[in-house]
Order: sequence, then C-alpha cells, then structure tokens
Amino acid sequence: MDAEEPNRRRSAAGLPLLVLLLAATCATYLNALWAGFQFDDFKVIVDNPVVHTWQAWLDDMGQGIRPLLKLSYTLNWVSGWGVAGFHLTNIAVHLCNVLLVFALTRRFVRLHPRLPQQQAAIPLFVALLFALHPIHTEAVTYVSGRSIALMTLFYLAGLLAYVSGREGGSKALGFLLTPLCFVAALGVKETAVTFPLALLVWSMACGEPLRAALRRQWPAWAVLLLAAAYFLGSGSYVQHMERSAALNSLQGNLATQSEAFAYLLKQWAFPLWLNMDPDLKVAHGLAGHIPQLFLLAAVFVMMLLAMRRRPWIGFGMAWVLIQLVPLYLFLPRLDVANERQMYLVSWPLALAVTAELAIWLKPKVFTFAVAALALAFAGLTAMRNQAYQDEVALWEDTVVKSPGKARVHNNLGYAYMQAGRRNEAEREFRVALGIDPEYYKARNNLDIVQR
Repeated sequence: MDAEEPNRRRSAAGLPLLVLLLAATCATYLNALWAGFQFDDFKVIVDNPVVHTWQAWLDDMGQGIRPLLKLSYTLNWVSGWGVAGFHLTNIAVHLCNVLLVFALTRRFVRLHPRLPQQQAAIPLFVALLFALHPIHTEAVTYVSGRSIALMTLFYLAGLLAYVSGREGGSKALGFLLTPLCFVAALGVKETAVTFPLALLVWSMACGEPLRAALRRQWPAWAVLLLAAAYFLGSGSYVQHMERSAALNSLQGNLATQSEAFAYLLKQWAFPLWLNMDPDLKVAHGLAGHIPQLFLLAAVFVMMLLAMRRRPWIGFGMAWVLIQLVPLYLFLPRLDVANERQMYLVSWPLALAVTAELAIWLKPKVFTFAVAALALAFAGLTAMRNQAYQDEVALWEDTVVKSPGKARVHNNLGYAYMQAGRRNEAEREFRVALGIDPEYYKARNNLDIVQR
C-alpha cells in the first residue's frame, strides 16, 4: 500500500458526509428562493441600468467600483430567471464558501496534532456551523449581501491557494493564483484589502517565522500597493474615502468601532435577535464606551496569550481583529454595523469553539453537542429567511428591534405605501418624523401619501 492510500480512503469515506453537508445547507436555504428584492437591491440592481446589459457593464468599467460584483448581477439580470436566479447564485456562492471553509479547516487541523482524537471530525463540524449559522442570512438571503459572500469566496480561495502552494511547494499557487484571487476579491469589495494580514495571521497560528512568511507572501503585498495606487487614482474611490474620513475623529471612530465589535460578537454568539438595521449610534468620544473598549483590549490580549498554546483561539481572535477594526478606524462606515460583516469573520470563530468542545467533551458528547447546535442554527436560519419574503415583512421585523430609528420607520412606511396600505404608511412616516423632524425622506413620503 502506497503512502497516499490512507488519505485517499479518508477522502472517499468523507465524501458522503460532504454531500450531506451541502444538502443540509440547500434545505435550510430553500425558502430563501421565494424572497423578494429588498432595500439596497433596488438601488444597486433593479433601478441600476449599469447591470442590465453587457454593454452597459462594459461602459462602466474603469468608471464605477466593484466591477466583478456588477458582472455577477448582470449575469443574473440577463439570464431572465428573475429574483430566484439571484437567490440561486447567492446560495451557490455560499456552498462554495462552505467547501472552502472545510478545506482550510482540514489543513489547519492537520498542522496542529495537539488537537484530540476527534480532530478528524472538526473540519466537517466547523463547515456545518458555518453553513447553517443564522447570522449569515444577511449575506445569503439578502441579494445585495452577495458583495461580502462573493468577496469571501475569492478571499478564502486565495488563502487556500497559498496554503496548498506552501504544502506542495508550488510556486504557481503561491505566487500566481494567490494574488489573482486577491485581485478578484478586490474587484468585488474593496474591504478585501485585509487579505495580506490574513495570510500573516494564518502563518503566525501555524508557527511560521515572520520573515519566512513575508518572503512567501510578497506578491499579496505587491497587489495591495498596486490596489492602493489604483484607489488613490480613482475619483469615485477618493471621494468615498474623503467622505468617510471626514465623518469623525480617530477617537470617535475607536469608540464607535468598539461598539460595533461588541454588537457583532454578541450577535454571532447569540443569534436570536437578528436585525437588518440595528440602532447603533456614532460616538464622538471614548466616554460611555469603556466596557466595549475593555472587550476589544481583552480579545487582543487573549490573542497574544493563546497563539502558542491554543493557536486555534489565537487565530480566531486575530482574524476577528483584523477584519473588524483597522480599516474602520480610518474609514468608518455610514452604518455602524451590519451582520453580514460577520460572514468572513465567522469561520475561525467556529473553528475555535469546535476545537475547544473537542478538547473538553467526550467524543459522543462532542458529536451530540455540535449536532444539536447545528440543528438549532438550521431552524433559526429557516425562520430568519421568512423575514426576507417581502419588504413589509422585513421592515415590520426591523421596527420591532430598532423602534427608535427613524430610517426603519420610514422604510416600513414606504413598504406599506407600495403595498397600497396608505393609512399604515402615514402612521410610520409620522413616527419617523417624531424621532427625527429633519428627516427629509420621511417628510417627502408623508407629502406623497397625503395627496
């Protein structure tokens, strides 16, 4: 028997489980196929002629942003499959990401033999938790959430190419495919700029010396420099960055992002109150945010302490920090936090939790615990998909969770108005103006509904 025979046998034995994993994911998201367009979908897809024809997409090249994301929208639009075609594509992207998470976790586990005997099951269980976690509905069921899911596909594919190239000694994977995937990720969503840091975090967690890692990862850093030059030379990107930078001070950004950091981790750990439009305020100073800042500091310290003894925890904490903090300190978001941000962040957290459960629980208890958690996630995800069935359902759900946010009431009012429910629409517009008397959209909509 040759040396590769055990690996081939394990792969063959794991294939049915992978098929079951993908089937469970499809079943969980089946009711997403009937969801309608929502919120930003109208601005970026339905009412955006740039994505309605191939010629319009070509004409926009070099002028707009996110060309590969728009390409995917154009493909769906011209296919004639309607909104269901968009949802099928989103689910297909999610399935690809599930497989990437499985492959990356398997390689991570292989590099850390200190994990217990259940380590053979860890990649499958991590992929299962990632596949079914309800916080991902905003990236999968919400059509515009594709931006983060598709970016994640190229991002994780680039990481896998790097890891595979390093294991197999392939320069083509490490020096060609890895940076190409990085370029593709940037073409979907510019927040992929964190990719070189992600490579370093992987190397740190796997015990690779920093200098050796940088020697292997220089193509990604070269792409980052070229991308920075491109962004700074693009009028649309520069204007967007200037607007973001002018929104707040660095101190205010730190306080605001600490609030977003705490909120998103809470939503990931306890996904029982998912919210399309959370009512999080922009902070202008550190006062009142000490607990959130303490949590941020605690995660950083945990990362440092765990990286050698519990590298799966160190890896998870480092990954969370690089994805949720540095970029937004200098270019803050107009919306403080959205749950779809956790899509890329989620899998190392699932890895850390699953690895710790494998260490502390007996094998049968471990399997039962993860299976029960996955079943609960599947149920919550299927229920959350129902909120996206139409705009009225989505904004009624959001109003319950963000009753003090004017935009939420205005959006519900607009959904009512589109549905011909004028009295309810007028009520919501008045509530929005009661919260924010200067909110011009609610004022305009109220004028329209009263005519």
